[in-house]
Amino acid sequence: MLSLESQLKPFSHVIWDMNGTLVDDAHICVEAVNPLLTEYGLPLIDVDIYRRFFRFPVWDYYCDLGFRISPEEFDQLSHRFHDRYHALLPTATLFDGTAELLALLKQQNKKLSILTAARTDDLHAVIKHFGISTHFDHLFGLSHRAADSKVARGRELMAESQVPTHETVMIGDTLHDLEVGEALGIEVILLTGGHMSEERLSRHPFDPAKKTRVHRRSF
Repeated sequence: MLSLESQLKPFSHVIWDMNGTLVDDAHICVEAVNPLLTEYGLPLIDVDIYRRFFRFPVWDYYCDLGFRISPEEFDQLSHRFHDRYHALLPTATLFDGTAELLALLKQQNKKLSILTAARTDDLHAVIKHFGISTHFDHLFGLSHRAADSKVARGRELMAESQVPTHETVMIGDTLHDLEVGEALGIEVILLTGGHMSEERLSRHPFDPAKKTRVHRRSF
């Protein structure tokens, strides 16, 4: 992650996604969803399959996996998934160099925020678990666990931060992070090794005028 530092020099405000960007947790998402797949008689997945299928809104991802459920059932499954996810959280880690990069950026007086599709109280629990709460100026999650879209919350974050768009960058790991950045009018850096495969990120037809970059993390 420290290799990102040079790309962030032009910006005074860095907006981070959380899951798959700061937290290396794709394997936990697989472990949390597989019991639900078994319950519904659906094929189990591994991390590679997960990265090929995962997308926003998460309802569509569940449908792609074969779930045929009502919105009420989806809400119940979402809560069960997240309960299992948080039980497994101690087996996750931050990506290598994450804590060091956050500390370095704060030393440079950059404003740091998190914009996530996780529920706000879940967001607070995760960053407290990893001991990185003090690095962030703004924490914006959703009010529910449907994980649908971050655009509206992103607009609220931009208004609260009062940092111009040309000084702000979004760092994420999914094409939804790209959609959010484009909706907010800010540059986007997409990281590999998160919740979407590098192939999916790389083959996306990026608008060259938007200066979107795919940054390959080394593992």
